[in-house]
Amino acid sequence: MFHGSTQQVAVRSNVPGTELFANEAYVGKDNGVTTFHKNQNYMITARKAGCTDTTVPASKSFDAITLLGVFIDFGIISVLLIDGAATGAWQQFDQNSYVIDPRCA
Repeated sequence: MFHGSTQQVAVRSNVPGTELFANEAYVGKDNGVTTFHKNQNYMITARKAGCTDTTVPASKSFDAITLLGVFIDFGIISVLLIDGAATGAWQQFDQNSYVIDPRCA
């Protein structure tokens, strides 16, 4: 409700020519910015020909700002129904930026 149901995340690699993916959706080559929906889980993958793919999870935690909804309607609708059940906005991704490199020999 306060921080929204999405979060922009930047992903980049230090290895030139690396393709970056979030849940197998193409983000960019070498770097990119994508939007994560807070009610979904994401795996970020760095892929380059001749190298081993590297995949990391995008971790989430509770967004304490959500508790401000208690002042609006005691949190019944704003926190439990909207932020929790409907949009997942009571969580936030722990990082706004990821650096992930494939394992190359």
